[in-house]
Amino acid sequence: MEYRDSKGKLDTARKILKVNHAGEFGAINIYRSQLLVARLFMRDLVPLLESFLTDEKRHLQVFWDEICSRKGVKCKSFWLCGLGGYFMGFVSALLGRKGIMACTWAVESVVVDHLRTQLAYLERKSDRAAYDTVAYILEDEKNHRDIGSRHGGADNFWYHPLRFSISLFTEAVIRLGMR
Repeated sequence: MEYRDSKGKLDTARKILKVNHAGEFGAINIYRSQLLVARLFMRDLVPLLESFLTDEKRHLQVFWDEICSRKGVKCKSFWLCGLGGYFMGFVSALLGRKGIMACTWAVESVVVDHLRTQLAYLERKSDRAAYDTVAYILEDEKNHRDIGSRHGGADNFWYHPLRFSISLFTEAVIRLGMR
């Protein structure tokens, strides 16, 4: 997705921050629901998922702080991201550890691509505060994606439909939020 100047009342940088904030809420709910299942059936994954959850909660606050500094409000898709994230996390966890890793890889791959594109846009617009906020998050998201890949989430044939569905939903929610 290419980011362009907004034609509406809300500038693109604010939209980016709001959509990213909503996405972090979705990620929090993915990891919450995965933790629910992992605590019962995959206890060895609990520390990793808790670390992901901690990162996402920090990201949510970072985006919210920048949104508030611009006197903004939550994205209209905030609750959709939360509900969708919980559902995706729960279904992926029911498919086992590879399902969890496939979900992590799929979501974070889409997110990393968008964050990189957002950084290019924000750099062109010379919005340093928004740029720094997005850049601060990027390394954590790449790390989550890479862990998902290393644990079989990126290439297992049987999980291709799951990865495809999650990637499609994640992309759709980002596009919806940017409208």
